[in-house]
Amino acid sequence: MKKRVFFFFVLTAVLFPPAPADAQNRILDVPYVPTKFPVVDEMLNMAGVGKNDVLYDLGCGDGRIVIGAAQKYGARGVGIDLDPERIRESEANASSAGVSDRVKFYTGDLFKADIREATVVSLYLLTTINLRLRPRLLRELRPGARVVSHNFAMDNWKPDASSEVDVDGIRHDVYLWVIPVNASGTWSWTIKLKEKTAAVRAELVQKYQYATGTVKIDGAEAAIQDAKVQGDVVRFTFEASVEGKPRTFACEGKLIGHSINGTIRSGVEGETKAWTWKAYRNPTTEKPIDEPLDVT
Repeated sequence: MKKRVFFFFVLTAVLFPPAPADAQNRILDVPYVPTKFPVVDEMLNMAGVGKNDVLYDLGCGDGRIVIGAAQKYGARGVGIDLDPERIRESEANASSAGVSDRVKFYTGDLFKADIREATVVSLYLLTTINLRLRPRLLRELRPGARVVSHNFAMDNWKPDASSEVDVDGIRHDVYLWVIPVNASGTWSWTIKLKEKTAAVRAELVQKYQYATGTVKIDGAEAAIQDAKVQGDVVRFTFEASVEGKPRTFACEGKLIGHSINGTIRSGVEGETKAWTWKAYRNPTTEKPIDEPLDVT
């Protein structure tokens, strides 16, 4: 009898290994409520999930978002949940859906998970949890990565897109953010004018995907307008009097490291002309683009 009991405990330990110690001692941050399948479809569609994406679902529940990304779009996926029961359920569902080769699930703390590989992160948590995650998302995800959330937003980080899904008369909100590159700081470049080359100096102050600031060109100062950072692309305009004539400049370029390469367009003598734009940032002037959290 003792041998049978011992064998039972050994078999149980092999088939259902215990969760990591930190996970066992944690109370679930969010109660388990599965996302309705029409909402899953909208989240994946809004995030533009494709075969080259790696989707991380933080608080994956039964795995339906990760599985849907693999099954419908050919993406790879990772699901993380603090509850070992949900992970076992996710693995069983992935096997039934025939996508076990494209997805993996593990028991873990979503605040400690390594998410740097992700091109898409999906969330169905709470606003308070989203806000705790927000600094990590902005810091660790690559520019252009997408974050999609069911029902809960990010406070003053405005979404790049949002939509509503009606399921059995109940409204569900879906929010999308595109991780912006950090374009803050002091930028310098030159522009070839009709009779000379002018030095340009810009000060960009960025919060999330939006920016403000000023430009100094040919002795005149102008306000930066319509500044938007989407992924690794920076866009803004400014109006300035150059060589005694008012001019509007539209700047757009790709930011890598501390340089922007792109194009400036401006109206010159009744026609629009374009110049190559190469701007360089003083590295010491870069500032965080996230609002500090009030933890009091």
